[in-house]
Amino acid sequence: MNSIQEIIKYILESNIINFCLMAWLLVWICRKINIKSAFNNAIKSVEDYIKKSEIEKQNSDELIKESEKLIAQLPQNIQKIEEFNKQKSETFKKQIAEHSEKSISDIENNIQKVLSVEEKTLSNEITRDVVVNSIEQSKNRIIKMLQDKPNLRYKFIDKSLEELDRIKL
Repeated sequence: MNSIQEIIKYILESNIINFCLMAWLLVWICRKINIKSAFNNAIKSVEDYIKKSEIEKQNSDELIKESEKLIAQLPQNIQKIEEFNKQKSETFKKQIAEHSEKSISDIENNIQKVLSVEEKTLSNEITRDVVVNSIEQSKNRIIKMLQDKPNLRYKFIDKSLEELDRIKL
């Protein structure tokens, strides 16, 4: 009996009982929590994530291929855009030149019209001034002549009356 007592004493003093209790408690908790389903869910989640990332990788590879095609066509597209811009700029240059020429022509025509009107106005003013001066000089000469020769006054009056009589007829 001594040996059984020693074995029991050894078991009680050692951590074997604590270990067994801990293992039994761990098994009981695992059964309650259902760790297997949690691990299965975690594994399924990781598998789904891996599948999703593979699909995204395939999509990314396709996008990379499309991008490479677009990049390969980029120099041609740039050249087309440059040609288009060159044509547009030439068209704009022509339109600007045409509009400028038309504007210059319109301005020249307007200047000619203004000059013509100014010439006529100036000519009319000069003619009016000449006529006024002529009349004034004639009036002054007649007055001077009548003052120098008083007998011409009667002759002038007679001629004027004759003219008036003739106009009445």
